[in-house]
Amino acid sequence: MFKNRLSQKSEDKIVAEIERLLPAFRSFAAGLCGDRFVADDLVQASCERALERLDQVRDFTGIGSWINRIIYTQWQDLLRKRKSRRAKLISFGQYRSILQKSDRPGDYRTVARLDIEKGLDRLSDDHRAALSLVTIAGHNYQEASVILDVPVGTVASRVARAKAQLAEYLYSPGDHKYDASDSERLSDEYNR
Repeated sequence: MFKNRLSQKSEDKIVAEIERLLPAFRSFAAGLCGDRFVADDLVQASCERALERLDQVRDFTGIGSWINRIIYTQWQDLLRKRKSRRAKLISFGQYRSILQKSDRPGDYRTVARLDIEKGLDRLSDDHRAALSLVTIAGHNYQEASVILDVPVGTVASRVARAKAQLAEYLYSPGDHKYDASDSERLSDEYNR
């Protein structure tokens, strides 16, 4: 399967490690693009590319970081193909209707999640990538710097700015729809 370079046992180990990391890859990709379907496509294409190029890898202990780097590169390629670095893959046009249509207990969590996704969507691609790698995918700043191919200080700066921008968006009155009154209303309905 991998160009006769690896033993069957090594191949099986690598495939098992990739399978173990799939949820983390999906989370990172979803954090980048905001769309689970596109994220799954990015992960699939990236894993295929990684498996095709395993002969280029000398140390398989960092395979997760290597594949995350491929995911990030694939995402950047997709953005370039769309002719806009600010291309967004999901629309929040129906955002308000979700809260209005839904009166089920616990839906405030869904609305809060959508607010976070909407806030992430407002970040620059570079800030969103750094924040996703560190907070969603669980990489440390050093690993994220390797994946993004930027200095560690740049990663730290991007994460700090992204957190500040996201907090400002989430905690300021504005065009997002989730606020304390929604939480209280839904909580009251749940406790009835």
